[in-house]
Amino acid sequence: MGFHPGGLFGIQLDCRNGVARLALRGELDMATARKLEEHLMLVEQDGVGAVLVDLRDLTFVDSTGLHTFLKAKSRAADNGHRFALVGANGQLKRILEVTATQEEFDEQEGVRLLAQFTRSSPRTSVGAEWSSDG
Repeated sequence: MGFHPGGLFGIQLDCRNGVARLALRGELDMATARKLEEHLMLVEQDGVGAVLVDLRDLTFVDSTGLHTFLKAKSRAADNGHRFALVGANGQLKRILEVTATQEEFDEQEGVRLLAQFTRSSPRTSVGAEWSSDG
C-alpha cells in the first residue's frame, strides 16, 4: 500500500528480534495521534524490549504528535524498555530543536534499534496495518 497525499495517516506494525517497529506515514496531528497512542500502548503491554517509531514516511507532525512521542518515552523509562525515533525529517527535527526536546530522543539509539530489527531472523508476530483518511 503506497503513500497517498492529502493527509492519509497510517501505521505499519511489525515485531522482530525483540523490537516493535511502528512505521508511520502521512500526517500525525491532533486527529491521528490517539490512534498512534493506542498502538504504542498495545505493543508496550506485549512485553517487547524496545519500541522503535520509524518516521521516514511521515510528512507532518504537530505538537500533539510530539507529546505522544514524549509520553511513550516516559512510559519506556518507567517500564524498563527502550524507545527511540528514527528517520525524522527536517520539520520534526526543527520542532524538537524549538521545543528543546531533541535531547530526549537519541538518534543513534534509533539507528541501533533499526539495525537490530532488520537483522536476519523470522518475525515474532504478524505485521498489522492501520490507516485513516485523517
